[in-house]
Amino acid sequence: MDLSSYHMWQEHLETGLKYLEAGDFSKAEEYFSLSLAEAEKLKVPVITAFSARLLATAQLRNHKLAEAETGFKNALTLCLQLNNNKGIAEAKAGLAGVALAKGQYSDAESLYKQAIIDYPDNASSLRLAALYSDLGQVYIQLKQWVDAETALLQAEALCRENGFSQGEAEVNNTLGEIYYFQGKNQMALKKFKRAAHLYNLSADKVSLANTQQYLAFLYLEDNRIEEALLCQYRAISLYLKHSLSQDISESYYFLSNMLQFYKLYDEAQASLNLSLKYYQGLEFGLAIRFHSMAVVALMKKDYAKAKDCYFQALKYFQLSGHGPKVGEISEELTFLLKYEDVGNKNNFYQLIEERYDEDSLPEYEVMLQLASNLSTRGKYLAALHCSWRALAIAKAMNYQTEETELIIQNISERIRNINRR
Repeated sequence: MDLSSYHMWQEHLETGLKYLEAGDFSKAEEYFSLSLAEAEKLKVPVITAFSARLLATAQLRNHKLAEAETGFKNALTLCLQLNNNKGIAEAKAGLAGVALAKGQYSDAESLYKQAIIDYPDNASSLRLAALYSDLGQVYIQLKQWVDAETALLQAEALCRENGFSQGEAEVNNTLGEIYYFQGKNQMALKKFKRAAHLYNLSADKVSLANTQQYLAFLYLEDNRIEEALLCQYRAISLYLKHSLSQDISESYYFLSNMLQFYKLYDEAQASLNLSLKYYQGLEFGLAIRFHSMAVVALMKKDYAKAKDCYFQALKYFQLSGHGPKVGEISEELTFLLKYEDVGNKNNFYQLIEERYDEDSLPEYEVMLQLASNLSTRGKYLAALHCSWRALAIAKAMNYQTEETELIIQNISERIRNINRR
């Protein structure tokens, strides 16, 4: 063996792994490519297979699907020649990931199932847990809820057996989501509570905050306002502790919606002020906050405040290029100005109250638009919150929920991919 090539292979490999762990996939790909070149000089199949698989993993992260598929197939061929079952399982899992990225869910299902079968009994059961979790994600995409639940419960059991509380918490969060999609709110609540308990025992307080947010949504749907508010305030406190301005802003915004729902308008106004204070996003987010401020001011019959907020909302909706909302706000502002010098504004207030007879909960399409904008900017957790709120509204209004559920699944998958890095 050429020791010089071996040391270079090892050095490039270790550097690539550091970049992979840090989430710098371009750099990881660069160094894994160098390590594979050195591995091929060594002509040791097991080393070549290992390097090829790591390079393919980085390429998959970089959305180079054709290159990744070729790399995993090469690794699989070598591992089959070596009768290396763990390598075979990992290569098939990699190919499953490529199929999943392509939207080829049936192929992904088959490959993950094969990987689980091929995975050696004496290898890490935590990695097996990850394979079951990934298979569960495929079933979620296929909306095969029973199969998803079975796979995820297997992953949960393996995480628990190994004392891996972080993994168990993440799986419980996902189980909570699929129960919620099926309308099994009590089972969802149980899983989110379990996830919150596990996160509370760990150092991952941001994930704990996210789970508290989910619990708040569920309690609000069940009309358990005190528990909903408690969870929401806990989420805000944790976000404040970690100085996560965007999450703080979104959480205060949702808190204001909850307070509006129960006609606590002074408190809702205070929450909106705090949401604006911490907001660092684009014009659309500012627009919907000022619109909410206007509605709260109207509910309080504070005409001057409402007018100021309407003008601000109109300005930011125009800057965001959101035509439908510009029209809506213009209409409301026109009515408001019509009654500007009229002492008795009861007709105007009646019009506005009829328009917001859902107790000022944000409109379904606004929440979806906000979720889309946040997701585009990489604010996946905030986008997930908006999507959940949209789903709650859709259920309450008896809208079709398939589109919203798909959006939530896609955003959740992006978050899980980030967490795996």
